[in-house]
Amino acid sequence: MNATSHWPYFVDDVDRLTWIRLLVRVRDRQGWLVLAFCQMTTHVHAILQVGNDSLAPGMEYLNREYSKDFNARHDRVGHLVRKRFGSRRVEDGRDLLGTYAYVVLNPVEAGACPRPEDWRWSSYATTVGLTADFPFTDASLVLAEAGGQVEQLRALVDARAVELVRGGRVR
Repeated sequence: MNATSHWPYFVDDVDRLTWIRLLVRVRDRQGWLVLAFCQMTTHVHAILQVGNDSLAPGMEYLNREYSKDFNARHDRVGHLVRKRFGSRRVEDGRDLLGTYAYVVLNPVEAGACPRPEDWRWSSYATTVGLTADFPFTDASLVLAEAGGQVEQLRALVDARAVELVRGGRVR
């Protein structure tokens, strides 16, 4: 999801926590599994396992309720979300691991932090056992694809981070 015009999607921590509370509400109502998420200033990435026909109504609720709260808090009117959310089906285990690394490395690539576990608004540190901030996430499918061990997942993500640096893709 991206915000319209010059507006950030998240102005402050209250916005971020509001969005997280709404995500948890939608997860509970729709039966989603939240494998990972990463909130940037202007957008969000999430890896979700969803049932048939639950993604569109769940995202519609999340975006509508978040936009109403955001607009009320920041004395703003009109649409907050620029366009419909983007989504694609993860094809296999390799695709899941690549997508996971992309999501959690987003703040590293953007130059917001040196390591993915340093980004406060990502589920990565919870997944690798450094925090308990986001207990509603369940990365067990990702961990299983990485060999079942947190250390293996960390090694994979660290290797992708090195590729970003070597490729000059870190801002």
